[in-house]
Amino acid sequence: MKKQLFIVLVADILALLLLMLSGCNGYTSHYKAVAFVHTNTAKNASMSFSSFEGSMVFKLKCESADEKINYSAKLENGSAKVFYDCDGTKTELFSAHSGDDISEIGGVLQKGTVYIIVEMSEEGQDGRFNFDIK
Repeated sequence: MKKQLFIVLVADILALLLLMLSGCNGYTSHYKAVAFVHTNTAKNASMSFSSFEGSMVFKLKCESADEKINYSAKLENGSAKVFYDCDGTKTELFSAHSGDDISEIGGVLQKGTVYIIVEMSEEGQDGRFNFDIK
């Protein structure tokens, strides 16, 4: 009886730890893609694809409040909205549409974690998105 109680207690503690480690940002990637390649380091992130539909979330680090997001995007077909969140508020950074080739600097950042969210509600084709915190 004591052994069973101990096993149940250990399982409950492990489940609680798993929930605590899973994070609380609320952003998750979910997508359907073909020929999809993505990278994510502390200061930059990128994605390229033949086709993509869904949402991709990148987690970057901002070391000071004077840094900005250098971004570029190219999309042959479809449309995408790109957002960032560094203070708990999801803010639109830019939109990309069929034929766009964008290269700009933007975002009002604070020191800490920056989430970049690329959303495509319909299938986009032949795209490339790059993000650098500088």
